[in-house]
Amino acid sequence: MAAVAAVALAAGCAPAAGEEEAAGADDGAVLRVCADPGNMPLSNRAGEGFQNRIAEVLAESMGRRLEYHWHTYYQRGLARSTINAGRCDVLMDMSTDFEMGLVTRPVYRSTYVLVSGDMALKPESLDDPALKGIRLGVFQSSQARQALRDHGVRGTEVQYLFYDSSLQPEEHPAKLVEGVIEGRLDAAEAWGPTAGYYASRHGLTIHPLNTIDDEVLEYPVALAVARRNRALRDELDAALEASSERIRAILDEYAVPLVECEDCIVSGPLPSHGPYPEPAQTHFDPVAPAESLADLQRRLAAGSDRNEELQHALVGDDIGRIEFLLGQGADVDAVGPQGETALHLAVRGRQPAILARVLAEEPDLEARNRSGWTPLMLAVWSDQTDAVATLLAAGAGVDVAAGDGWSPLALAITYGDEDMVRQLIEAGADPNGTNPSGFTPVMFAVSRKQPELLEALVARGADVNRTNAAGITPLMLAAAVGEEALVRTLLEAGADRDAREGEGRTAAAIARGAGHEALAAEIEGPARP
Repeated sequence: MAAVAAVALAAGCAPAAGEEEAAGADDGAVLRVCADPGNMPLSNRAGEGFQNRIAEVLAESMGRRLEYHWHTYYQRGLARSTINAGRCDVLMDMSTDFEMGLVTRPVYRSTYVLVSGDMALKPESLDDPALKGIRLGVFQSSQARQALRDHGVRGTEVQYLFYDSSLQPEEHPAKLVEGVIEGRLDAAEAWGPTAGYYASRHGLTIHPLNTIDDEVLEYPVALAVARRNRALRDELDAALEASSERIRAILDEYAVPLVECEDCIVSGPLPSHGPYPEPAQTHFDPVAPAESLADLQRRLAAGSDRNEELQHALVGDDIGRIEFLLGQGADVDAVGPQGETALHLAVRGRQPAILARVLAEEPDLEARNRSGWTPLMLAVWSDQTDAVATLLAAGAGVDVAAGDGWSPLALAITYGDEDMVRQLIEAGADPNGTNPSGFTPVMFAVSRKQPELLEALVARGADVNRTNAAGITPLMLAAAVGEEALVRTLLEAGADRDAREGEGRTAAAIARGAGHEALAAEIEGPARP
């Protein structure tokens, strides 16, 4: 595996981003856990997280050998790319209402918390004046952030969680807590299991938020397996029950805030909120109620910013307010507090009518959010084929890339969306576009072990001999991961079997170094005079 990692890194794609060895069905001898390579205190490659420790306990209890498949949890299509692709057996700390697999009994219940330093904030409600005017860190998408916003408390620093933990370990979810430790922030909202570890080691105060508001801010978490693995789910349930005290000790060691939970393997001392009121309606009727528009008009008359009101209306999917504000001259290209334009928010909202209405205002189709992503890239990443088609028809640039080189086609290949890859190729996406490391769509398809996508790119005229700055070719990548189907497709497409990378190795030498002797012989081909 070291040879695979070396070649992948030289090619500009870390092993956690590219898939490692795909594996088959549960064989009863190994417990294959999908773990994030850089998400402390939950997990990391060094095995230092509490998820790592719990996985070790479960494997021992089940009499299995523990193996990891490293995959960042902060990407779309997690289940599809892991347990449902047969690359591992278990996902850790998933919501108990997880729909993409079977879940075990809840392991524990935890809560969002407010982490503070010298201020030692302990609000009795989210209307506490102490929360106003402080330097507050919030997450891009979190129930705690929304609850705070509903009470007029806005963050001064926003943490974005769409990242690759192998390539950008500094963006891990505890970054905001580190801001409190460093004194850059007065406080931060955070998921309890992430916050407790750092707070306990740096003398920070954590205050549970689950009992001071009626927003759902506490959740039970479980392990998840593929739907076909019911027997493994039952075996995990038994192992969890048998190991409950050891698991409790691990969670306590990592200072995970544990909420009382009758159904959980481990119950905690923190009080639970108890039953929640019926959820409020989150999607508005196509025609906004008169009082809604009247309230909006009063706010505008009092000086409210129409562009900010448009952003709120888009988040609420309120077509009535959206229509009214556009008629009042709201700017669809204005950048909101989350760093996105109206078109970005329309894509996120997944409402075709709203997307069409925003597009009718002829917005900037190439507007960038804080991550440098265009609305088309966001639609690709969130697997919205209809929105992609709509944006392309409106003239969105199919090859416009983010600052780090990610293109819509690269995103589609990365997340395994074969239909969307074909959609982008048919729209004219360049099959030879490169990121700053020289990584091409062909290399992405190879590193993701997707022969069908490789064939589609080859049919489109992709150059199978293009190299990156280190001299790595797609054939070398395929050789490193030992994928015969990929190697054959590349050779049939004219891949140069004699090309050498920066250290002078051929694809055959790389395959042989990774232990793929038969594949190395196939790459070398018949002896030549």
